[in-house]
Amino acid sequence: KVLTIGLVIVLVIALAALISARQALPKIDVRVEVEKLKAEVERLAKYVPPYVYTGEAVAFIIEFENGAKFYFGADTGLSAEMKVIGDFYQPDVAFIPIGNFYTMDPRAGAYAAKLLNPSSYIVPNHYGSFPMLTSNPDEFFTEVAKYNLRAKPISFVEGEPQELMGVRALWLGHGTWQFISPEGVEIFIDPQFAWNLKTPAKWRDMNLYRGTNLVLLSHGHFDHTTIADLQLLLEYADPVIIAPFELGIWLKDYLEAPIVSINKGANVSKAEMVKIGVPEEMAERVGKVRIHLVPATHSSTATPLGEPVRY
Repeated sequence: KVLTIGLVIVLVIALAALISARQALPKIDVRVEVEKLKAEVERLAKYVPPYVYTGEAVAFIIEFENGAKFYFGADTGLSAEMKVIGDFYQPDVAFIPIGNFYTMDPRAGAYAAKLLNPSSYIVPNHYGSFPMLTSNPDEFFTEVAKYNLRAKPISFVEGEPQELMGVRALWLGHGTWQFISPEGVEIFIDPQFAWNLKTPAKWRDMNLYRGTNLVLLSHGHFDHTTIADLQLLLEYADPVIIAPFELGIWLKDYLEAPIVSINKGANVSKAEMVKIGVPEEMAERVGKVRIHLVPATHSSTATPLGEPVRY
């Protein structure tokens, strides 16, 4: 009985304390608090764009029908993996970004050329497009000359194609390139027009890309991949799209196209495409070209509408 009476007394005291505390709390206007919360969310949204993580960036080894092998660095920093790539794949041509800020500068790019050690040509890429990308080929070639490499450094002018080892190569500015293989397979790398101001007016006519057989996407940043540009291309052409795994999976929600989502270290040709469900007639257009995904040192995020980063 004593314990019961004691417990009742404790409960009464606790209840009285709770009632007293509740009465002491200020009254809250829920509607006012909701409006405050909305304002805070809107403020934060200005600084946190709807970025989607799209895995890691990749580089490519493109193996053409005639045996020529192109290393295409897209966006990457300097890394020891380039030595392995050079030793294992033995590329003939190396496309190396030199613009700095988001990739290597000319000095680092030259050392990357040394590690990759292509047999025939070294081509600077990803420079002179955005205001901060002020590096130029002359700086790069000066640095390359210090290593006495076997490959010849050459530069491209936007919109002026050159032939490299039987492959027609066309630079469309920034990181966007078109390759046409010896047997006519048309490859588009990071097709970007909305934010690529260096593409000459002539080459903005999408009718010129109706023959595109393959699209290679290196990563998800808005200056390389946007849904709007890919949708525009798909109105004119019927390509197979090859992308690093996470980026490819994300794009499948937006694009009506066969998307081959593979990871670094993998390679794909028409045979592998058919195995994973690419229509045979589309895979046949790839001919004997084989694409290898190799490591790149770079991040990769995307925005559904392709908004630029707020610097």
